Amino acid sequence: MLHGARDGVAVPGCLYLAVFADGAEVTTVEGLADGETLDPVQEAFVENAAFQCGFCTSGFILMTKQLLSDYPHPTDDEIKHYLSGNLCRCGAYPEILDAVRQVAQDV
Repeated sequence: MLHGARDGVAVPGCLYLAVFADGAEVTTVEGLADGETLDPVQEAFVENAAFQCGFCTSGFILMTKQLLSDYPHPTDDEIKHYLSGNLCRCGAYPEILDAVRQVAQDV
């Protein structure tokens, strides 16, 4: 999640030029954990096996953090809308939805 134009707004890292992030706070999936303790979103993805190859997982986790910041108890439609910009070629979408639902219940 890059905090560029507005703090707390996720942007697609593959389309956002590094120069735009100059001086901004940048949060990556690695920055979510507290030492050895995973963030609740990371933990929910692990518990629900919401990944296969892992290539897309960082984007889904970071967008889930953004989603839960905006909508702590999202509907399925809100989840699908927020995560629609991420592509999972392995087809782990049902598990990803389960992970988001789980962490939203715990919020």
